[in-house]
Amino acid sequence: MTCGLALMITACSSTPERNAAPANMVATQGVLTDPAIRIWGDVPYSIEQAIINESNRRDFFDLSLIVDEGGKRKPQHHLTISGGGANGAYGAGILNALSDSGERPEYRLVTGISTGAILGLYAFLGEEYDYKIKELYTELSDEDLYDTRYIWQLFNSSSILNTELFSERVRNEVNRELLDKVKHEYLRGRTFLVKTTNLDSQRPVIWNMGAIAMHDSEEAEQLFENVIIASASIPGVFEPVQIPVYDGDQIYDEMHVDGGVISQVFFVPEGVDIGSYSAIEDRLLFKAGLTELDERTNHIWLINNGRSAATWRATDPSLMAIMVRSIATMIKFQSRSNLALIYQQSQEAGASFNLSFIHNDVPDPASDAPFNREYMRSMYCYGYVQGRDPEHWSHTPPDYEKLQNLHSEIDEDANIDTFDWDGVAVGLNAKIKECLMGLTD
Repeated sequence: MTCGLALMITACSSTPERNAAPANMVATQGVLTDPAIRIWGDVPYSIEQAIINESNRRDFFDLSLIVDEGGKRKPQHHLTISGGGANGAYGAGILNALSDSGERPEYRLVTGISTGAILGLYAFLGEEYDYKIKELYTELSDEDLYDTRYIWQLFNSSSILNTELFSERVRNEVNRELLDKVKHEYLRGRTFLVKTTNLDSQRPVIWNMGAIAMHDSEEAEQLFENVIIASASIPGVFEPVQIPVYDGDQIYDEMHVDGGVISQVFFVPEGVDIGSYSAIEDRLLFKAGLTELDERTNHIWLINNGRSAATWRATDPSLMAIMVRSIATMIKFQSRSNLALIYQQSQEAGASFNLSFIHNDVPDPASDAPFNREYMRSMYCYGYVQGRDPEHWSHTPPDYEKLQNLHSEIDEDANIDTFDWDGVAVGLNAKIKECLMGLTD
């Protein structure tokens, strides 16, 4: 019987086939021949890349993004959204609250990883898509996003979950009409960047989604979809995305997964020469006859859909519990490093730093239902209440020691339905309850 079972497992253990692109291969055909579409995320953003983007947009650049009717510089706002799975509902609430209060600016740059890539797309397109943000994070649940595989299906699959439902939803949302809107905003001078992880090369890739949208082809539309899906594909849990690369008559593929494998949030590539990039913009203004301008004012808005402070919890000595706890710890400290880097970049750019993050005491979603609708609704309302309060933004990275010392232990039995929000801030219970009642209308 044991031999029979071993033979059955071996026979069923074929994983999906692929034709991996060789190291350092460069596409010779198709959309990926466009050098504006992507760069490695672990090397400085070159001045040549900025020049390519300038040439793409030269004839369509909207100077009103930069200067007002009197010829004075406008403040520039940049939005960066982290990963976080269902906790993306927190960021969704913040964005919609900013819209409803009339305080949401037009972001010149939007960057996103994982759930932040999905949120970032709609944040980039503007307030007319607020209903879509609300729908995605308050009306969907686990059964709308994935199916659980049976144990015998795991032997010939690349993930624990069958995420065809999620992929299909993204592909239904992304169409030529949406890409044309992204293209229009890109040509105006706005930028939307998404990060994925190329597993073959073990390197981050930053995708210029506006440059992809410039291509009016089915391949470009599929690539746009693939990048959004890949950025949210938690390796081993969600299926990876194989992005086709064309070289002559050969079709190769690159395996891309969640950008969160390498970083939880990003602003601009490490080592970027912000001064040189600013000079490119000054050239546009000079050509338009605007030679005497006041200094730039930049604001970075960072939505961290996660908890960065450490919390004590007795770890069960089982294989799965140890793995989950270890990965959670790795992500937590990775997030800290990312926040510190973006804060440093804000200082180098002379920009204000504005951070919103989830309080450490707020319970995590249930492990057996990570995209529970009621959990996401509560997180949406938490974010919405925060977004209505301009004082909630922090202007430095969190004081982790202070957060950790507030409560050395977490309540392992706590859940979002019975959580006392007033423990986070007095009066929060009533505000979140009011918001939740509005969602059920």
